Amino acid sequence: MNARLMIFLWLLCGAVLPLRADTLCDVCGQVIVGKYYHMEDRAAGGNKNVCRDCADLDERCFACGLPVKKDYKTLADGRYLCARDAAEAIGSTEEAERVCEMVHDDLNRMLWRFLTLPDKVPVVMVDKFQLQNLFKTPGYEHACVSIFGATQTHPLPGRKFVHSISILSDLKKARLMAVCAHEYTHTWLNENLGPERKAVLDSKAEEGFCELVAYKYMENKQESFEMEVIKKSDYTKGQIKVLLEAETMYGFNAVVEWMKSGEDAKLESSGLDRIRALKTGWSARAVASVGLPAIAVAVAAPLPPAPDKLVLKGISGTGPRRLAIINDHTFEVMERGRVRVGQTNALIRCLEIRPTSVIVQAEGAKEKQELFLRTE
Repeated sequence: MNARLMIFLWLLCGAVLPLRADTLCDVCGQVIVGKYYHMEDRAAGGNKNVCRDCADLDERCFACGLPVKKDYKTLADGRYLCARDAAEAIGSTEEAERVCEMVHDDLNRMLWRFLTLPDKVPVVMVDKFQLQNLFKTPGYEHACVSIFGATQTHPLPGRKFVHSISILSDLKKARLMAVCAHEYTHTWLNENLGPERKAVLDSKAEEGFCELVAYKYMENKQESFEMEVIKKSDYTKGQIKVLLEAETMYGFNAVVEWMKSGEDAKLESSGLDRIRALKTGWSARAVASVGLPAIAVAVAAPLPPAPDKLVLKGISGTGPRRLAIINDHTFEVMERGRVRVGQTNALIRCLEIRPTSVIVQAEGAKEKQELFLRTE
């Protein structure tokens, strides 16, 4: 029994039996002799084979977490980047700022039906010491300050705001885009959540919503690895997964409305229907915030019978803002949502919206389906 336990602990720590003679260490490039380690590549995914000598190195790449031994880059703040990640990192402040501007514009185009981000928000690149010092700076006690970015908002008279965003320098483009999306979402929340809601809302739910927007943006950009990083991160203590479930079941607009006027501090997987628990008057405030006329809502009418198959009922808009109505749900390109089909629900993604048809794919299905507008 003791021998089996020792073997189990040895394998758990990453050491395994010798590889075949021509296997190379992914750090130093030398042939591995004897035992080796499996180490996770946090920047690209998967595991790398690392020899014992490299595994004992203290210097680790900030991006991937693997040891660095040769051809690596040392940043001014003491961080290391391996040769691969150094080549992919955005070290130019001008280039990083261009990426951030692109993210801002992309998000406004992607989420225009639900929210609009503040304009002219300054974004600066900082090193790890500057970012860490923001934890101690007056005014940031209740601001978003994470390992990659920080956002602060100063309210001014007349419902005006001044925002500032700081982002860690030398990130890979996909990670920089995800961090930008997260921090920009904080600026929107700071302008659109009232004092009463801010007092109730759990900070991890707020971070979870920012991660949800970042996740949707990475999904739009087909950055599957960054999507998994966001889902697996413990930063929001599980709120990102709960909000993803809520979006799948009720739609992104319901999540936005709950963020503004929900009764609860956070959502739980066991009670996702609480997303409908909104404080009295939420509809007038929420609609007014996007510039649409307020509508008094009475008792909801029974839902009409759902078609027994997917039906394209309408297409509106032009260019990137084209929308498609499928059964009882309105989609934009690359949006995922549930539609009523007969007595059940189907989870689909709208891949493409054409002038008279759409391309959709059901969750878990390999085949795509083209739906056409009905002609009289």
